[in-house]
Amino acid sequence: MTGDPLTTPWGELAVVPASRDDALAILQLRDDLAAWMCEHRIDQWHPGEMPLAWIEECISQGWIYTVSRDSKVMASVTLTWADPFVWGEESDAAGYIHMLMVDRGYAAHGIGRSLLNWAERQSARAGCHLARLDCVRSNGGLRAYYERAGYRLVGYRDFSTSQSLALGGTAPSDSETALYEKTLSGGCPPVR
Repeated sequence: MTGDPLTTPWGELAVVPASRDDALAILQLRDDLAAWMCEHRIDQWHPGEMPLAWIEECISQGWIYTVSRDSKVMASVTLTWADPFVWGEESDAAGYIHMLMVDRGYAAHGIGRSLLNWAERQSARAGCHLARLDCVRSNGGLRAYYERAGYRLVGYRDFSTSQSLALGGTAPSDSETALYEKTLSGGCPPVR
């Protein structure tokens, strides 16, 4: 999945599978973004809630991809082919997009949207007809971002703190999650 670079103001940048050596940088990127969210009163992530072991496990599964500039991880996305914790046992072929992250120093240059589009293309190439993602229901800014990218709200799901901890803290604690999906090119809308 590495042959599809992102076009950025800094030229074309490769999207590559994360290596174990990237784990700390990915965790730091997430914690930095979580701190920024807390400073701006955005309910989504909190610093320190994601264990390094969870990042390492996701890397070992081949789910995390990074974009680097000058040997520094500037963006990352996690892409899986199932998400039973958040979405349940779904039969539709879908790519599940998580932890779409861009270093705040590179924000507002379209990197996030480009990386989201990249994940959608990888999902379509893998035979998926849908891309799915989720966020905290009260995060209006992120929800609007996803809706502008063509995602439609398909429902909500509640999570308790114990459920969140069972997955390594990847789901928002004591929050209702908004579930979004997008039909990918050539795909048929799901029958509901």
